[in-house]
Amino acid sequence: MSYSFLELSEQEWLPTLDIIWEISRQLGYRQVADIAEFWQQVDGFDEHASAADKMAQLGHYFYRELGYSDAPESWVKSHRILVHEVCVQRTGVPLVLAMLLHAAAHRHGLHVQLIDFPGYPLLKYETQGHAHFFDPHTGQSVRYEDIVHRFDHLMDGDAQFCWEWAEATPQSGLIEAYLTELKQCFMAEARFEKALRCIEMLLVLRPNDPYEIRDRGYLYEELGCQHIAADDYQFFVEQCPDDPSAQLLKLQLENYAGPSHIVH
Repeated sequence: MSYSFLELSEQEWLPTLDIIWEISRQLGYRQVADIAEFWQQVDGFDEHASAADKMAQLGHYFYRELGYSDAPESWVKSHRILVHEVCVQRTGVPLVLAMLLHAAAHRHGLHVQLIDFPGYPLLKYETQGHAHFFDPHTGQSVRYEDIVHRFDHLMDGDAQFCWEWAEATPQSGLIEAYLTELKQCFMAEARFEKALRCIEMLLVLRPNDPYEIRDRGYLYEELGCQHIAADDYQFFVEQCPDDPSAQLLKLQLENYAGPSHIVH
């Protein structure tokens, strides 16, 4: 299956929202709502304010009037990540909320950047030489001190905060983050064929990534394709011999036997 539309993410020729909307179609969801329905939602925003106030007002409109909110479940399911589902139910994970609000801001002339920050993403916009941050998890502005505190808490001394952490994430990085969340969710839901498609798309963005190929092997094994899984496991063991999972996979490869199966 061809995922050529993903190759354009390096050049950022297509809007991010269009790309993740197409991902839903590639995953086999036939009743995907038209993206125009989302634009109709955000076009109801009445914009009469300076840039800083305008972003605050847009946030109020997005979260209070349109009713978008963070996923309430402790264990998030795929319908809280799939963008077409989030736009219908108006509830989703912070990454997708950030992508939607980012698109809405650009729709209304606000140059807002999306940052895939540790923990969950942030939106950044600048006015009069000052950077302002917006938290898609709460729909509120965030102070610089709070960002640094959250970073230190999450990283637990493994890294020091610097402004590079607050730079805009390239489109390809956002698509990777979106596909990774979907893949992990589909795997947890035992929806292995959809998870496999996510990995196929991730490998367009990260060719020969050994960890994605290892996970692909696991999915092939779950789908009864042990002989294909063995090839992926072997590749991972050769590329990452010091990884803790490599030793377990070596033992597994030694014990493989039995008839092959073909996935359709």
